[in-house]
Amino acid sequence: MLAIVVGSIVGAGIYIRPASIAQLLGSPTSILSVWLAAGALSLCGALTYAQLAMRISGSGGEYQFLQVTLGRLPAFLFGWMRLTIAPAVIAGMAVAFTVFLSDVIPIGGPWFHWILSRGSGATYLDFGPRQAIAVSLIVGLAWVNCRGVRRAGGFQVAVTLGKVLGLLALVGAIVILGHSRPEDSVALAPASQAGVLTVSAASLAAMATYNGWANAAMLGGEIREPERVLPWALVCGVSIVTILYLVTNVAFLHVLSLRDIASANSTAYPAAASVASKATRQILGARAAAALPVLFALSVLGTAHCNILAIPRVLFSMARDRLLPQSLALVGTHSGTPNRAIALVATLASMFAVVGSYDRLTNMTTFSFLLFFALTAFGFLWSRRRSQASARDRRFWVTTAVAVVFLLGTVWLILTTALRGSVETLAAVGLIGLGIPVFGVLHVLRSRVSPRT
Repeated sequence: MLAIVVGSIVGAGIYIRPASIAQLLGSPTSILSVWLAAGALSLCGALTYAQLAMRISGSGGEYQFLQVTLGRLPAFLFGWMRLTIAPAVIAGMAVAFTVFLSDVIPIGGPWFHWILSRGSGATYLDFGPRQAIAVSLIVGLAWVNCRGVRRAGGFQVAVTLGKVLGLLALVGAIVILGHSRPEDSVALAPASQAGVLTVSAASLAAMATYNGWANAAMLGGEIREPERVLPWALVCGVSIVTILYLVTNVAFLHVLSLRDIASANSTAYPAAASVASKATRQILGARAAAALPVLFALSVLGTAHCNILAIPRVLFSMARDRLLPQSLALVGTHSGTPNRAIALVATLASMFAVVGSYDRLTNMTTFSFLLFFALTAFGFLWSRRRSQASARDRRFWVTTAVAVVFLLGTVWLILTTALRGSVETLAAVGLIGLGIPVFGVLHVLRSRVSPRT
């Protein structure tokens, strides 16, 4: 379970996101503070979810938590988000996999290229080797998951161990062989003196790299002693990743100037090398750096697998509650896994992989997850209002304070992200909002087909 938590979090973000954060903040202290704050907020979330997992067992994670604490509509909207938006996480990882693979093996151009006009500009829709590889990756991971959670867990342990050891090896090489240059200490001028919206944008970018820790809570019904295992895995997993991310960023700052980091691969510099690739070239040369994309590909493979492992369990729980077609609640005779739900998630993820880009898919899913992080934390606090006075001991107040910090932090990120405005934010809000009338229609249909007594 610890491998699932760590494997869900560590992906492509730690190799790419430091560039956009450096562009926004422009000083080592601010950069490390944002990474630490994002880790601390994620740890508060993990502690809150651990409390919920000890009280509410079963597969589905936040779906089960919200159903118990706030009712069926919030729970349905979470499941609806996982159905309509969350597969984009898998798609984003598959797209990133093809990018890293292309650095090792030449991949040809698209077989088909369509120009889709939009307003005064134009967007493009391609289909070629990259899209075919991304879809094949998703289908292959779905097949692994359909063979049983034990085999999928073994695969995840191997992938997680490989990518964590690889990242540690990269950091170790930087620390041992890297030497800072005089110009590395020259800081960039912080854009707009790091105002509220700027810090929010940097925090959102960092939070995106921590996404995935909640996936473990969705598997509660398929592991032994979830009340004991889940809290331990969540807290230890997030703590390990936070330390790993801080050490990695310190290593990057040790061998690269802020200007080098800020000009690495990002939306502003789409053709540039990643921060990790620049750091490796600096200390080991171009030949060693050429092997680095293998590490990137391994990381995104593990993250994509964790999401294919976790997301179908939400659909399974919803189908069991008759909020989705009953067929999604069926499990394989030999594997014991929700194979139809896995197939549906893989299909939707494949569609996103064909039409979406890594940045847009990541931004949309991160904002969506923040909405339900806040809602779950609020549900936890709301449910505690009925606690008896005799039960309100020191632990009660400590866990309540942690949940309040998590709620306030996520609400701040949500509001400031909404103020900045983006197509991805609007798409997320629109898709989630569409779930409200869908819930109403399903409620009417369920009432009509329910058996009469």
